[in-house]
Amino acid sequence: MKSMKGKVIRDIRNQEAKRKQLQKEVFNQRYNATKEAKFIDKEDINMNSFRAIPKSVIQELGLSKAALAVYPVLCCEADFEKDEAFQISQKNIARFAGVSENSVRNALKELENAGLLTKEKVTDGPRHFYVYKVTFYRRPELEANEQRGDAIYFYNCIIDNGIWAELKPRAKVLYLTLRAVAKQDLELYSVIEGENYGGDWNGVNYDDYIRNRKWDVCDISLSKLCKLVKIERTNLTPILEELERYKLIERVGEWTKVYLKPGRLLRHKTLTSKIAY
Repeated sequence: MKSMKGKVIRDIRNQEAKRKQLQKEVFNQRYNATKEAKFIDKEDINMNSFRAIPKSVIQELGLSKAALAVYPVLCCEADFEKDEAFQISQKNIARFAGVSENSVRNALKELENAGLLTKEKVTDGPRHFYVYKVTFYRRPELEANEQRGDAIYFYNCIIDNGIWAELKPRAKVLYLTLRAVAKQDLELYSVIEGENYGGDWNGVNYDDYIRNRKWDVCDISLSKLCKLVKIERTNLTPILEELERYKLIERVGEWTKVYLKPGRLLRHKTLTSKIAY
């Protein structure tokens, strides 16, 4: 009788131990899982946050389309003030960049080899993940050199609202290239926008123009533009049309207005603030 009673007690304890182990696994799965970042609804998006991306990254390094899709995502996730490590999953990078996770892995290696990215593996209990540091012009550098002509101000809202993910890879490259080659033209801008900047490239008028301008102007030929982005002339029109749909550009005769911020934002059914894990 005692033997039977002991067996029942052992069985009950074993069942309880299994139940607790299962519960632990379920909790670990839930709370250690990668959290999925969401896009931000157009009514709640911050239109003024930006990152200063060196033009050389776009024009001189010969990066792939995937690397140029991923790089702005990493810059927008990083702190603008200090060069500090940050965490974001490859799944979320892929989501914001609009590319596959395999493309993300290749892009990260490419950016590392180009000296634009460093990563470190971190172990936190059962979790293993990478933290990253990415190179771009941060606020202290911009304030030390007010007129930094070798950078474009890439606005976070393009990524936060999901537009960057929606654009095809060649459209992303074309937009970055247009931003890099477009010029500031205070006189033309004053005439088109009806602003009284007075054509003065010094003083308050210029500072106000730089801070508040909506677009720059690109006057290079389409054939030259095709060579810069390495696409056939016959393939250029649909890419330009794609950028026009989001009002990132506007073709006007022989030249193109290149907008710093999108004129058309997306509306998302689920309104969730962007988070980085």
